[in-house]
Amino acid sequence: MKIAISCAALALAVSLCAPAAAQTSAAPQRHLVYSFTYGATTDVTIHDSGFNNNGTNAAGGGNGMEDYTDRAGDTGTITVDVMREEQDTGLVLTVSETGSNPARSAKPATCVVYGTGSVICDPNATVNPEEYSVIRLLGAHFVNPSLLDSKLHWQISSQGPQFSATSDYTIVKNDGGLMQIDESRKLTYQGSRTGSADVTNTIGYDFNRQIPTSLDEITSDHGAHPGPNEIDTTVTVDAKLITDSMASATATTH
Repeated sequence: MKIAISCAALALAVSLCAPAAAQTSAAPQRHLVYSFTYGATTDVTIHDSGFNNNGTNAAGGGNGMEDYTDRAGDTGTITVDVMREEQDTGLVLTVSETGSNPARSAKPATCVVYGTGSVICDPNATVNPEEYSVIRLLGAHFVNPSLLDSKLHWQISSQGPQFSATSDYTIVKNDGGLMQIDESRKLTYQGSRTGSADVTNTIGYDFNRQIPTSLDEITSDHGAHPGPNEIDTTVTVDAKLITDSMASATATTH
């Protein structure tokens, strides 16, 4: 299934760039809060010495490679206010983050999310990777029975100017609409950077309420950036629903 951005989506993307004063203020239709744990490990191999002008190893210069590892992490909450659903099923929402590390906290940003996992956010706002991980699963009809094959599997492919992506989803458990969905996603970068990323995700999903209740996502990014350096990054995101204003009580995750 190929994804194309509709005219309505493009119009909304333009509206997201408008000044805040021009945005219509309205009460949210739904208020969601997720707890999260974020971790990132970056391994960098720098080719910075030991080579002569011909690019070959200079005598006594070593192998010209240095390895560095950097780690980062945070915990906190992600708050989502659902504002409305557009005619093209795009869900307009605001997302913000409060982290233990104030530098990672993010002010409310306006985004539109589709059931295909496509997300368009205000380009002038900061939206952290863990926020994207949560909101991309909030689109209307994320689990669409008409797309399921006999193995309860469906596939979504998308194409952009800088990347292509294919996601495979399989419902491995369903207890009265409380689902466990396994996701395997492959991203390939092109243009200003090359490389690829592999994503595995175990998603808890409440089909009756049309929202994710938990996710356990691991992204392995194999970045081949311009120049001789090699950068590999592993990002983990765990998130759990703790508040849903449309539920009678705090949601129970699984």
